Order: sequence, then structure tokens, then C-alpha cells
Amino acid sequence: MFLLRFLLLVMAITSVSPLTPQTFAQSDDEERVLDLQDEYVYGRNRGPKIGYIKPEVFEPLSDPLYRAGYKNYRAVGVTGEQQRMTAMKRTESLGSILACADGWFWPFSRTARKNEPAGLEIEILNAVAKKHNLNVRMMWVNMSTRFGYGAPGGAFDLSINRGLCDLVLGLTVTGSDEHQLDPSEVIYTKPFMSTGFVLVTRGAVPGLTSLNDVKRLNIKIGLPAYSPMSDYADENDIPHETFFQNFRVIDAMLDGTVDAAMIWSGAISQAKLNRPDGDLRMVEGYIPIPEMRWDSAWVLKSTETEFKKFIDEAFEEMLESGEIKRIVERYGMPFFPPTH
Repeated sequence: MFLLRFLLLVMAITSVSPLTPQTFAQSDDEERVLDLQDEYVYGRNRGPKIGYIKPEVFEPLSDPLYRAGYKNYRAVGVTGEQQRMTAMKRTESLGSILACADGWFWPFSRTARKNEPAGLEIEILNAVAKKHNLNVRMMWVNMSTRFGYGAPGGAFDLSINRGLCDLVLGLTVTGSDEHQLDPSEVIYTKPFMSTGFVLVTRGAVPGLTSLNDVKRLNIKIGLPAYSPMSDYADENDIPHETFFQNFRVIDAMLDGTVDAAMIWSGAISQAKLNRPDGDLRMVEGYIPIPEMRWDSAWVLKSTETEFKKFIDEAFEEMLESGEIKRIVERYGMPFFPPTH
């Protein structure tokens, strides 16, 4: 009886499974062709995969570039004695700055293959290190955890709180994020730039220079849904339509659903690469309004005063020389100086 049931079960599975040989059987007069879709990794073809579908949202658990890097693991070669040092002494002893960053936060940071740009913040850090004959050792951590990077089990717990790095990149100073910083006893460095929502058009739009012109000319703009910019537009009667995620806002502008877009300045770099023929332009001379502009900084432990001074002084020097501005603009992103 058991054998009979087993055979029936095998026959049933064989008849419906999409992976069985019968599925791929070909008749003599019909040749079956498997379509190969290109693997999509940041706008480049990485060789064919069967049935691969481009993900709309980055997923660290499946992304090949993220998985290839160090994730929540200390960079190799750090001894127990070095772990007990201050961040500055450890940096000098190792000859390297230990840093953590999100593995997919373009244009700021990403795990990059050989000869590919690693992100503007990685380049800034490398420039700081090079001035002092140091190297950089990166550890990749997912900054987009459910309850925030500073929550229990968040990015800080997986990285700097475990002593795996001395510096966390990719932070935005919102002015209301003490609940994310205080539990981990971390503080911001001095800011090195600022980002914000900027006005973007497809080609030139005569007479459009500010949000006041948007209202005056009755230009309909696209905005990311549930964003600070969406709330601002509602409160100030700016004609708009909302879409989920910045890239959908860009698509809506390109297909004529809206006349212009207000997107986060970091998204311009991604949009230019994904839509190279879109003739996307930030309105010349546009400066984000104060309510929609935030400083960018890095995070380190509050006790590491010497290391903070080291990073802060490097930022001051690079801002004065224009080096940070040059790095940022190489990524197709507008540079705005820090507000504080």
C-alpha cells in the first residue's frame, strides 16, 4: 500500500512540476528557445541569466554586489589590542580608516566592482585617507532597517556599536533624530555638504526659476508621495501629483503626466543614468528652500574626540579648496554647501 501511494505521488508531481523534463521537451517540427534576460546591476549588463527580472527596489539579501562585500563583519587584520585602542590610535596602528556604509546608496556609496565608481562619500573618505598616507577598509551595512539605523538591531547595532568600524557614512542631519543617535552614544561630524528637493525639468522651461514660478505659470509638478515636499506642496497650494519613489516621478515627467518634478537632489544622478536620453535638467541656479534642505554628515562615537577633530579638519580643508564640490559634481549631482 505504501509503495502504491508513493508511486502515485511521484506521478502526480511529475505531471505538474514546471521543472520536469517534459516541460522542456521539444517536438521535431518546433524548436523551443529560452529567452535570456540581461542581469541588471546599476544600468549595466552583467551577462545573461535565465528568467531574471530587474528588481524595482534594492534588496540586500539578493543583490550580487552587496553580497560580495563585507556585511556586518570586521575588516580582516584587526587584532584584539587594536580593538581596545581609541579610533585615532587604531587608525594609525592599522594604517587604515575603518568605515561602514550602505552597500547600495547611490550616488553616495555602493559595493563597486573594479574600475567602477564607488560613490561620492567613499571617494571623499579615500581623499581624506590619501592626504595622511592611510588606506580605507569598508564594511557594508544595510542602513534601511525597519525602525531606523539607530533602533535596536539597526545599522548602528550591527556595525559601530560592535566595534566593527569607527565611522558610519551616509547620514542626513534632520534636527529631530536624537532618538536614533543617543542610544548608541554617537554624534555627527561637521557636515560636508547638504542635499534637498530640487526643481527638475525635461529640457529648458522659459520663466521657470522657483516654486513661485510654478504657481504663477500653473505648472504641474510631480512629487514623491509621503515626502516632506509633498506636505509642503499641500500646505502652499502648489499644483502637483504624487508618485511612489523618485524614479516614478521622473517617469511621469518624461511621459508628460506632469510638467516638472521636485525630487531629492541625490536622485538626479540615478535618473541621469537610468534615463540618459531624457534631457533631465535641474533648473539653473535653483537652491532648495530652507525647509527642504538638510546637511550631510558622518557618525562616530561621542568619546572619540581626537578622531572627530581629524575628520572635521579634513572636511574644512576640502570645502575651502573646492575638492568636495568637484567630487560631488562628477557624479552628476548638484553640490550645495553645508547650512551649518
